[in-house]
Amino acid sequence: MSVTTLTCANSFTVGVEDIDYYPFYRYKNKEYSGAAYDILEAFAKKNNYTFTYKGMPITRLLKSYLNGEVDFKFPDNIYWGQQDKKNYSVTYSQPVLKFIDGGLVKPENKGKGIEWLKRLGTLRGFTAWDYLDLIKAKKISLRGVSSLDSLIKQVVSDRLDAAYFNVHVASYYLKHELNKEGVVIFDESLPHTKSNYHLSSIKHAKIINQFNQFLLEEQTSIKKIIEKYELD
Repeated sequence: MSVTTLTCANSFTVGVEDIDYYPFYRYKNKEYSGAAYDILEAFAKKNNYTFTYKGMPITRLLKSYLNGEVDFKFPDNIYWGQQDKKNYSVTYSQPVLKFIDGGLVKPENKGKGIEWLKRLGTLRGFTAWDYLDLIKAKKISLRGVSSLDSLIKQVVSDRLDAAYFNVHVASYYLKHELNKEGVVIFDESLPHTKSNYHLSSIKHAKIINQFNQFLLEEQTSIKKIIEKYELD
């Protein structure tokens, strides 16, 4: 086997979301970074693979993935896009990173409960799954805003009672981008989702199995990455 053939055989494309979701992941100027990148690159290096990261809007990413234009998808979850995936055999890795999507409120409003909550905000395109029934019943009004900065400001100024978003992303942004740690905090008493991000593939089930073994063997180094990005 020639060096060129070997290189091609060990090179793969990972389809990723073209958004800033730091510290989990960020795709900016065609560069991928964050905790997900560090974990995937550690796996690639250990197995002499080369990963190329291709960022796309979320909807197009799923279509490209199902069309076979990328080898892997991150993040993925067995509950996402079930209808679209029903005719495909998708192999999912073990959990890579844990996440929480939930309500962020001013500290003095924490614990007031769901009956108190009337005005909920989220980023446009981000679905408030835990609140859909309440929104449909008109018990809660939903407002979509264009940026995380605007979302937080509207909660702080009482134009919104709570913001529904990824808790770690919002907390990191508050601390490191706005230097306003603690102006809004996660309220566990409100409906929220705890789940995991997985690596998935339609084409390479064996490599997903290899990746699972890597997750098992490299728990210490992965824990260090998670701590580095304040995701513990």
